[in-house]
Amino acid sequence: MLRDMRTRVGRTFFGLAFVILGPLAQLVFLMSVYMLLRGRTALMGTSPAVFWATGLLPYILCLYPARTMMRSIVENRPLLSFPIIKPIDLVVARGLVDIITCFWVTAIFCLILLAFGVDLMPARHGDAIAAIFATIYLGFSLGFFGAIAFKLFRPTSIIMMISFMVMYFSSGVFFMPTLMPPSVQDILWFNPLLHCVEWLRSAYYEGYGYGLLNRTYLFSYSTLVLFLGLVLERAARGRMLTP
Repeated sequence: MLRDMRTRVGRTFFGLAFVILGPLAQLVFLMSVYMLLRGRTALMGTSPAVFWATGLLPYILCLYPARTMMRSIVENRPLLSFPIIKPIDLVVARGLVDIITCFWVTAIFCLILLAFGVDLMPARHGDAIAAIFATIYLGFSLGFFGAIAFKLFRPTSIIMMISFMVMYFSSGVFFMPTLMPPSVQDILWFNPLLHCVEWLRSAYYEGYGYGLLNRTYLFSYSTLVLFLGLVLERAARGRMLTP
């Protein structure tokens, strides 16, 4: 973990700050764009800032770690020359670093909103915490599978980046899935990130996500992707140790 951080950001405080400020700036930028385009109209509740924030936080907590974890083996390949280090060690180390980074980004983002008078305290704290950890679990699973697949087959990066974009735009960040036609909802239901957004928003809005949120599907999807990544890593470990 220490080597991964030093390789990415160097040994200075400014490098570490840049890693945190990168996704934080993206989060603040998207939040500002939505607020400017939509004005003060809230699709649900009385605060548009809370609605956009509860949609954007799962995006950062899930897709940001997944994207960076994909390159963990390729970027730290020289470490595989040490017999004690396995490819899975590189992926897990990068994942833990990114998870810690996401927690810092989330905390700072909430403080920024609090400074502007936005109350982000959920009505049900337990659901909010569970939704955050479930989102991180999904991001870790996607990143783990993507790291192994990317090392074995480089075009996987393009495929997964496109899939991440589709997941983001169809996750209900800037619209309410329950207002869509039933035929569209049936398609959106298969997007695991949508369930993360619905779960987090259900902690703020009474009755939100009813009929669409499926926690079992979210955990099953994340576990299946992680399991496939573990199987692929074990089956192709010899190939991954080669340049």
